[in-house]
Amino acid sequence: MAANKASRVISGRYPPAGTSQIGDAIRARRGARGITPLDAALLHVPPVAGGWNSLLGAVRSQGKLPGDVRELMILRVAAINRAVFEWIQHEPVGRTDGLNTAQLYIVRDEATPLPPAPGILTQLQTSALMFADASTRNVKVGETLTIALKRDLETLAREQGGENVEERTEDLLAEAALVVATYNMVSRFLVAVDVAGLGDDEVPWPLERMEHFVDISSSHKIHAIKITVSQDAPWIVLANSLLTNLHMWEYLIPYLISDAPDTVSGKPRKPYNILIHSQRGHGKSTLPDDSETTITTLASDMAQLLSSLEIPTPVHAVVGVSQGGAASLALARGYPEVTRSVVACDTSPKTAPGNKEAWAGRIGLVYGGVSPEEILNEGVKGGQVGKGADYAVKVGMGKLAAATVPRWFPKPSKCADGEAEKGERYRWVAEMIEKTPVNGFVVGAGALSNYDLYQEDEKSRRLFKSPVDRVLLIAGSLDGGGNVGKGLQRLMDEWNAVRCRDPKAKLVQYAEIPSSGHLPMIDEVELFADVLRDFVDSF
Repeated sequence: MAANKASRVISGRYPPAGTSQIGDAIRARRGARGITPLDAALLHVPPVAGGWNSLLGAVRSQGKLPGDVRELMILRVAAINRAVFEWIQHEPVGRTDGLNTAQLYIVRDEATPLPPAPGILTQLQTSALMFADASTRNVKVGETLTIALKRDLETLAREQGGENVEERTEDLLAEAALVVATYNMVSRFLVAVDVAGLGDDEVPWPLERMEHFVDISSSHKIHAIKITVSQDAPWIVLANSLLTNLHMWEYLIPYLISDAPDTVSGKPRKPYNILIHSQRGHGKSTLPDDSETTITTLASDMAQLLSSLEIPTPVHAVVGVSQGGAASLALARGYPEVTRSVVACDTSPKTAPGNKEAWAGRIGLVYGGVSPEEILNEGVKGGQVGKGADYAVKVGMGKLAAATVPRWFPKPSKCADGEAEKGERYRWVAEMIEKTPVNGFVVGAGALSNYDLYQEDEKSRRLFKSPVDRVLLIAGSLDGGGNVGKGLQRLMDEWNAVRCRDPKAKLVQYAEIPSSGHLPMIDEVELFADVLRDFVDSF
């Protein structure tokens, strides 16, 4: 527990009861908790400790902001400033005031750009979160965010009834700013003097989130994170696209861990445990030294990952997008025993005509204007092709990002370049692409350039013979000008022509996400989550 650890900077002062008027006043406010490590640190300067006690008592218990909004703002400050003690003290208060695990996950996830995905936080919670985030990071809060919070606070003031709505709205706005300012002060003191000895700890997540680096056949490591809501919850595995990493799923995760009732039917929904991982050569996952990377070996990585992490199989679902979608189909083909269902998004069962040359052209772009023909004939020569490996890292991947993200998020996607609502996501994905290891991209592009899951080989049956119970195919309506969706609909029809011969087999389903591109779980995550949850909740 935090209270049992000592600061490595200052000793703390714990005056016995009756020996310090200020200490006794703090005890009176704290109740059964007594003097906390924070109080003990402050009592090195008693007059400040006394004033602090009065200020924090007023901010915490004498204002008019709803408790969930106040605690959400405090916890966002703690997450950004790495104030572990602050988070530990306030997460239980936040839960008592109504914040659930999915909402707390969004608050804790300070690395994923705002605004958060809709539907998990209320409108007031969202505007309060964005205000607290901007105030903490930038000090000055922009006019747009201030107006948004004031608008939502005015709605609250009207719902509360009474006169002087405008005055009460301004009072609430001032209180919100004071909450953020006060707890920024608190967090900076906590971190500076290492209150409770937590300065090197990670801010906790509101559920178990464990990071792993798993050896795969002693040849490479896969970076994975297990997100566990309970030991009894079903597991969903998420596989990233080429040029991204495991963090691409962060907008979706709150929907999958949520046990909030269905917004239409009102029925309770079950939460899921989640396994996210970066496919080999992406994020912090490494590449094998000498073995070939194919779509089939990516599926093998997933099967071995489940075994190494001792995740019970069959898991409830494996969900992949793009390269991860192809790998998920390959898993259904080669390792059907490890999953009850597969969801393949914005992908294809085989390399499309012309794609081999297209991928060679993208590799050539990274290395500085090398022709597709040269890449196809000679490869990258250990990074010595074109302008070389250093250029590829420092310049080439940025050029690839600039060419790729507009294709992934074409207008009218809300993540398209220049769009105000979700423009930060465009830049976030571009940064993921730029940071992708060059060799990881080259190897992944090679895998996508030459695969055919329709074919049977020595290790895998034909795709249509897979005994996996359920299959869902999903495409963003804008992906490839609609051609990706048409291809997946053809796959559904071909697959169902085989499945319909078995009266017990469940037909493959297809769903299209409107106004979304290649990564619908990013640009239209609420719609994507609705489709996915309807599918996984149905069995």
